[in-house]
Amino acid sequence: MEKILVAVAWPYVNGDIHPGHMAGYLLPADIFARFNRLLGNYVLMVSGSDCHGTPITLQADKEKVTPIEIVYKYHAKDISLFKKLNLSYDIYTLTVTTNHARIVQNMFLQLLRNGYIYKSTMLQYYSSLDNKFLPDRYVEGKCPFCYAAKQRSDQCEICGHWIPDGQLIEPVSKLSGLPVELKETQHYFFNFAALEKDLYSYVQSKKHVWKDWVYNESIGWLNKGLKSRAITRDIDWGISLPEEDLRDLQNLQSSLNDIMLDNIQHKKIYVWFEAVVGYLSATIEWSQLDNNNMDNNLQKIYRRSQYYKNLYWEDFWFDTSSKHFYFMGQDNLVFHTLMWPAQLIGTKLGYTLPYNVCVNKFLNLEGNKFSKSKGWTVDLSKLVDIYGVDEIRYYIASILPENKESDFRWDSLVEKINNELVGIIGNFIHRSLTLCINTLGRQLIFTPDLLRNDIQNILSSTIKEYTKYIAECKFVDGLKLVLSLAKFGHKYFDESKVWTLKGGQSYSVFANIFQIISILSLLLFPFLPDGASKIREMIGLSKIEEVPGENQLQYIPQLDFRLGDIKLLFKKIQSVQKC
Repeated sequence: MEKILVAVAWPYVNGDIHPGHMAGYLLPADIFARFNRLLGNYVLMVSGSDCHGTPITLQADKEKVTPIEIVYKYHAKDISLFKKLNLSYDIYTLTVTTNHARIVQNMFLQLLRNGYIYKSTMLQYYSSLDNKFLPDRYVEGKCPFCYAAKQRSDQCEICGHWIPDGQLIEPVSKLSGLPVELKETQHYFFNFAALEKDLYSYVQSKKHVWKDWVYNESIGWLNKGLKSRAITRDIDWGISLPEEDLRDLQNLQSSLNDIMLDNIQHKKIYVWFEAVVGYLSATIEWSQLDNNNMDNNLQKIYRRSQYYKNLYWEDFWFDTSSKHFYFMGQDNLVFHTLMWPAQLIGTKLGYTLPYNVCVNKFLNLEGNKFSKSKGWTVDLSKLVDIYGVDEIRYYIASILPENKESDFRWDSLVEKINNELVGIIGNFIHRSLTLCINTLGRQLIFTPDLLRNDIQNILSSTIKEYTKYIAECKFVDGLKLVLSLAKFGHKYFDESKVWTLKGGQSYSVFANIFQIISILSLLLFPFLPDGASKIREMIGLSKIEEVPGENQLQYIPQLDFRLGDIKLLFKKIQSVQKC
């Protein structure tokens, strides 16, 4: 039994979640969390809404409201969607909580005391028209590496390069469209170079854990040499610096003379530094909350079962046996393989570092990137309403971009749902149960001698292979095994010609068919929790529940079945409704 932290990327609350987000990190994280709960591990799945940064202020400007109004609006929409998608968060919170701000400020101070944060000046884009410094996303121009147009000033979305301060070509303000100038300003910087040796050791230890392309890209960043990066910005929306603590620290430690920034009251902690701290702050919040003291003004997902009553955040962050798995899209790779580990190492407090960083490539729509502004997107909430949550979970899981970009295609959606989910998995279960009721009735008690050894061996080996795949975050391969097992069930059903058999012969075949169906319900559960539960209900098996210490993902012969109402598990698509 292990303690597993499932750390899910924090989406910006500035717009609607689309299938690309679901494929990038939402669904993989949920599959992994449910899988580990089946194994009997203590699992904590944490995340929340990333509420700071310029994407939120840009959306607020667009809608002519305040940033906090944007936060509340889209956070509530996201929570509603996540419940609809059947995502099993233990806590889904926000970065505007007092708890999060306190944890971020404490980490900032720890890194400062340890010598990894220093004060310096930099050139930042300044708008003389607005008489203020502009955040990165308020400035756009050509990337100095690939020359792509309309890229923000800190990172190119096309080639993925960080753009050094001041090197954007022909920069203009997104507010006015007018050219901007570079002006000197004071900020705090994180000295990544001072931690390069520690980061090399850490990343190299993950060579056989991370995906090859994730490992190679991370090593590539290190080989180029990590440079210091500003962790504050001249912005109004964000977490404030701990000004009073800084003054006290300066008075106590002469080595930190003159650590105060000019105009410090107008500086905020940069979102790239503070958002990742959310994994820690969310765990602490989960540890301190209960369902009786939830703040109803800040809607959250929160659950804490009876099995966790004696577990606290320290058990996940300081227990050397705990394992942390992070889920995000490829644009967040470097923040989780290098930056966040550097922040944790730099505190010198012994925090648990990421064990596996499960990064996915991009999911495109019919060959092109999702773009809400260009109208090239899919309404995920409507998609689920039209086609069903298990149906969409199945389709997205089958095309996850684990090692290369993949495509959401409407013809593929129909093919996967109709031919695989309905035609193979659903049809095998439905035809088996319907024939069984018509032949043997609803109450079935089998004896062990009826079970074929070769089929039991297939079931045991399938579970073993499936467990290996999912543990390594190879979800597409894991789902293929489920489909293969259903195909095997069809083959056994057909070759036995069970519909022609009488009495004991029929009983023997159905005894083995029911073993296949019971294991299908287990293997499907991480992917399709509703469908798996319906299968078990129809054949009279107990509901799958989270029981730490009890490994439910193993083959144990099932001999006693009580069949209930047999219903179609999944909906066939009759016509495509794009949304």
